[in-house]
Amino acid sequence: VLANITLTDKNILEVGCGRGAGAAWCVRTYAPRSYVGIDSSRDVINLCEQVHSTIPRLSFMIADPKIHLPFQNESIDVVLSIETTNIFDEIMAVKKFANEIIRVLTPNGYFLWCGLCNVDGSSVLIDYLTTNNAFIIKEKVNITRNVLHALDIQSNSRTDFIDRYIQPTDQEYCRLFAGLSGTQLYDNMQEGRAEYWRVVFRKKITTNTPLI
Repeated sequence: VLANITLTDKNILEVGCGRGAGAAWCVRTYAPRSYVGIDSSRDVINLCEQVHSTIPRLSFMIADPKIHLPFQNESIDVVLSIETTNIFDEIMAVKKFANEIIRVLTPNGYFLWCGLCNVDGSSVLIDYLTTNNAFIIKEKVNITRNVLHALDIQSNSRTDFIDRYIQPTDQEYCRLFAGLSGTQLYDNMQEGRAEYWRVVFRKKITTNTPLI
């Protein structure tokens, strides 16, 4: 998802940081000026802080990207968002999220996005991220086949984990979340009803940046 965009000596924000493994790897590999991972779950952030507390320049905080990003205007050089928008259930949440990204990004800053899109003409999620005309799309790649291949490779290990450790009442949801073959998510991608894209957005130099 980095697409040759440099992170060295930059202020980085990762939206939806999960357990923080990717954030820790990026800091160790690219030496950014700062790297902040956010998640809306207190448990997730507590885990990140416990596991990665000794890494310089890396920090974590609770924030809901559908509502507000707790950063100053034009203070972030690169925003990473991997699958964050997959859980947005309303188009207005996507638009609010895009406006917040635009607000915190520096002019010419990069928004590196990867996620699932429904195939519905002009309603493709990428279009909603660009309706404000503040971004230039520098790169746009359909990676659906790559994602399906990765899911196939991981299918046996994920199935085994779910069967061993997940309560029977929760297993069906976990299979869907894991994208196992035969689930609606997997079949939608396999049959072309949904697509997985990787996009590099660059913020235009002159935009009407919303105020905090």
